[in-house]
Amino acid sequence: MPVVTTIEFPGVTASSYESLGASLASKGAPVGILFHACGAVSGGWRIVDVWRSAEDFDSFVDGTLLPAARALGLPEPVRRECFPAHHAGQVVS
Repeated sequence: MPVVTTIEFPGVTASSYESLGASLASKGAPVGILFHACGAVSGGWRIVDVWRSAEDFDSFVDGTLLPAARALGLPEPVRRECFPAHHAGQVVS
């Protein structure tokens, strides 16, 4: 079942997010990611994704994203959520 995830980093800017993305680019798309969006929020940066499963999300965050963020000196996330998606799909108008 797809899950919606949110992870929020305090003090991260567009520039530091782009640095993190560049450090991950050689790894290719994470296994199980279906949708990715992010942007600046008050005091930091928020990432909202849809994943195939909570296990895929946790594996990527714990095994890839957080180690890469730590290597760049980025702070630990202050928010990390994962919940089942009631609907996950393309909106047709």
